[in-house]
Amino acid sequence: MKTNMIFAGIATRRIAQLRWILPTSLLMAIVFSININAFSQTNQLETDKGMQNSVASYNSDVRQAILLASQFPQTLSQLQQEKNQTQASFQGLISDFSQKKQGWFYELTRFPDLAHTLATLPSGQSRDEIKKLLPNNDENLETAAWRLYRHHKDDLIEADKLNLQAQESFSKAIQNLDTPTQDAFKKLSQYPDVLVLLTENLDLTTKLGQQYLADKEGFSGQLASLHDSLMTQNQAQMAAYKKELENNPQAKQELNQAAQDFARSNGYILPNGQVAYNGNYGYANPYSYWFGYPYWYGSALWYPSAYWGSFGLSYGFGGFGFSAFPAYGFSNWFYNGGYYMNYPYLYNHFGNYYRNVIVRQPRFINNGMVAGSRNYYGAYRNNGYYNRSTQNYRQSNSSFQNRSYGGGNRSSFGGGGGRSFSGGGRRR
Repeated sequence: MKTNMIFAGIATRRIAQLRWILPTSLLMAIVFSININAFSQTNQLETDKGMQNSVASYNSDVRQAILLASQFPQTLSQLQQEKNQTQASFQGLISDFSQKKQGWFYELTRFPDLAHTLATLPSGQSRDEIKKLLPNNDENLETAAWRLYRHHKDDLIEADKLNLQAQESFSKAIQNLDTPTQDAFKKLSQYPDVLVLLTENLDLTTKLGQQYLADKEGFSGQLASLHDSLMTQNQAQMAAYKKELENNPQAKQELNQAAQDFARSNGYILPNGQVAYNGNYGYANPYSYWFGYPYWYGSALWYPSAYWGSFGLSYGFGGFGFSAFPAYGFSNWFYNGGYYMNYPYLYNHFGNYYRNVIVRQPRFINNGMVAGSRNYYGAYRNNGYYNRSTQNYRQSNSSFQNRSYGGGNRSSFGGGGGRSFSGGGRRR
């Protein structure tokens, strides 16, 4: 009963947060789809090709781990059930805190060793002593570690127990597998986005495993070729994008501002100090698979250290694989939220790139970019391009010339559809 109440509360908050941005029909569809997995931020795919493209976007070691794990859908299902239970318990533990304090707990889930040390450390340590335990100099992490250790030690202990229980369940779930497969699951535990991809698409994951078993060498080679193709295309698009952006300093300035405004208006907790990168697109210190990323985020951000990679928008905001443009989360905020009116140079820059690159290379479309922007720049029909909004674009472009930066009917942060979050329940 308590678990159901927790999920009901989370569902209610999610609906309230979505109401300002979604049409009524879509909102009702979401309402009817909310169930015991309400807290699970879904990443569902529809086709085998979509799954293969997603898997191919990762490096060879991760791809191989995926292929081994995909042969054991029952194990993946066990992990998903444990994740759902752990997330529910964790959310129940912190739900009465303000959003700011909840953010501190989420921040510590990215550093489970530190969280365990703080939970087991005797009381009475000084802030300087706590600071010496930190793996980096990020001010967010320092604040979270000190404040929770100093004022919420009992809750830290409970959160640590949840993590230890989840780890124990994980070990039991894979203990009967052969050593290479156990190692594969252990590797994937460092990539929560991958585990979510596999567990929330179990049918497609099962087919992926079957395709691999039918022709291990051939299928692995197919994914490797697709990876190289995606990488080559991505590098070419990013090079062109970077060149155009460097030649458009006003758009570059607005992009940086838009990235920050998007993060703030969606409640993202971002690193502001020295962050350890592991050289793989900022895939370092992700939020825990067992606890999830903060539920108030408007779109997926498993790896906060990836936020500023490639002009701040290329990785981390939902979707999978390579991207020379922001994924759907940012695009939806930028266009459908009306915030594009605050960034006229960036709007025009995206439009030029859309028409000159995206339209001419439909095979390599960034779906997030297209889904968010085609009503403003044009759309596809039968693999062709037609411009159904040229007049609107010209009118918008003309009006921008007479509007100072930050104009429009929304402030660059918090105005119009912007949101402020206070977390659930009473503040503690």
